[in-house]
Amino acid sequence: MAYIHYVPNPNGTVYASVCESYREGGHVKTRRIMALGRVIDKEKNIFYQKGRMFQYTVDNGRTEVPADFYTEPLLPSKEKLILDFGDGWFFKEFLERQPFYDSIAGILPGESDTVLSLVAFRLLTCKTANCHAKFWYEGNYAYLGFPHANMTSQNIARVLKKLGDEEVQRRFFNSYISCLYPGSNAAGILIDSTGVPNATKMNVTQVSNHNGDINREVRVIYVIDRENGMPIYFRYVAGNIVDVSTLITTVGELQQYSVSVSQAILDAGYFSEGNAAALFESGIPFLTRIAPNKTIFKEAIKTGLEGLMSQEHAYRYGKRLVFIRKMPMDVCSYRGYLYLCLDEDIYLMQHKKIFLNGIDEGRSSSETDKVLTQTGLFALLSSEDMKEDDLLPLYYTRQQVEQVFDITKNYADLLPIRVQTEESFAGHLMISFIATLVAQQIQRILLKKRSRKAKELNGESIWSYLRSQKCKIYDNYAIPQEPRKEVNAIYNIFKMDMPHKIPLEHIEV
Repeated sequence: MAYIHYVPNPNGTVYASVCESYREGGHVKTRRIMALGRVIDKEKNIFYQKGRMFQYTVDNGRTEVPADFYTEPLLPSKEKLILDFGDGWFFKEFLERQPFYDSIAGILPGESDTVLSLVAFRLLTCKTANCHAKFWYEGNYAYLGFPHANMTSQNIARVLKKLGDEEVQRRFFNSYISCLYPGSNAAGILIDSTGVPNATKMNVTQVSNHNGDINREVRVIYVIDRENGMPIYFRYVAGNIVDVSTLITTVGELQQYSVSVSQAILDAGYFSEGNAAALFESGIPFLTRIAPNKTIFKEAIKTGLEGLMSQEHAYRYGKRLVFIRKMPMDVCSYRGYLYLCLDEDIYLMQHKKIFLNGIDEGRSSSETDKVLTQTGLFALLSSEDMKEDDLLPLYYTRQQVEQVFDITKNYADLLPIRVQTEESFAGHLMISFIATLVAQQIQRILLKKRSRKAKELNGESIWSYLRSQKCKIYDNYAIPQEPRKEVNAIYNIFKMDMPHKIPLEHIEV
C-alpha cells in the first residue's frame, strides 16, 4: 500500500517521498517509489521540486498547482541585516508625492503593495524575470516600504492576470486621466505604436511587416500629451493590424474617458483618406506627415517643386534650413493645407552621394535627376491654416513619443515578454505603462532643473547612484548609511530630506 512519508531535516525543512509497504518472507518492508521534494503545505498536500509547485495525493497522483491556489512564500526568508536603501526609498517617497499616486495604489484593492513593488522592480532592476522578484524585494528597502507585498512567482502571475482585466484597466484610466486633467479634459495628443516581438502563442501575436521589418509581435499603441510628454493611454492590437486601421478606434476610446482631443499629431502610418475624413467630421484638428507613395504627395511635387529653394520659402528651425511651401487643397471634400518641405542639410549631405552612386551603378541622367529632386523632401498635411514658422516646432513634438517608447522598452522593462496568456500580457503592459509614467515624470523634473548635475542624470543613472546607499536593520529601526555626494545631489534636486532612522514598530520584518 502506497503512502506519503515525511522526513524533517535538522534546519526544520520537511521533505516527503511516496513509499510503499510490501511483505517479503513474512516480514513487512518499505521501499521508496518517488521523491516529492520539499513540503510546502502538509494539510493541502503541496510540494515543491525542481522549481515547480504541485499537489500530490496517493489517490489522484500529481496535479499542477494553479497560480492562485497557493500564494504563501515557499520558504520562511532569513531576515537580511543590510538592504539596498536609496533607490527603494526614493521611489516610494517620489511616488507618494505625485497626483496619480492614489490611482496606482488603488488599482487592485488589497494588492497595492504588490503592485507598487512590481512597478519598482521594473524600474530599479534591469530586464529581470519575475521569478527573481522575491529575491530582489527581500534585499531592497521595498521590503520595508511595501511590507504587505507577496512577491512569490505564483502571486505575481495572479496579480498580472488581474491587472489584465478590462474592468480593472478602465477603473485605473478613469482615475488616472482625471488626475492628469483636473481642470480640463482637452488635450493635444501624439499617437504612435511600437512592436513587441515575442514567441508566445497568444492570438494577438501575429506576423507583421512594419516598414519592411518582419516580426512575430503585438502592436502596442501609446497616446502621449503633446504639451508635457506624459503618457495618457495605451491599448494593443494584433501584430498584423496596420497603424492606419487603429486611429479612429484609439480616438474613440479616449473620448469614452472624457478626453476631448484638441489636436492630433500623427506619423505617416496613420494617414488615410478615411481617417482624415473622420477627423474633419469630428472637428479634431490634425497634423500628419504624408508618405511619398500617397497620391496627394505625388500631385504636390508636380507643381510645388519649382522655385521651392528660394529666400521666399526659407525658414530656420534651430540650426537647420528648411524650405516650406504652403499649398491649400481639397482633402476628402474639406479644405486642408499641404506643406511641401525640403531639408537643406539632408539635401546637401546626400547630393554628392547620389551622383557618385549614379556614376558607379551606370544610371541614366534622368534616373539620377529623379532621385535628386526628392532628396530631403517631405510633406506635412494640416487641417488648419498654420504659419510656416509654427509648423516644424509643432510637428517635431512627436519626438516625445520616441522618448517615451525608449523609456518604456529600456527603463520600464516592456521587453522581453515572459508571459503566456493574453490576460497576463495585458497586466504586464499595465505595469510597464505605470513604470513609464513614473520615469517620465522624473525625467520632466530633471529637464526643468538648470543645475549641471541635473542635466547629467537620466532615468538609468539615477537608480544606479541611489542603489549605492544601504541601510542597516536593527530591532526597532532601519538606519540609512551616509549617502555619497551623487546621492545627496539627487535628494537636493527633488527636495527630499532623508531620515536618519526609520521606526520599524509598524512593519513586519
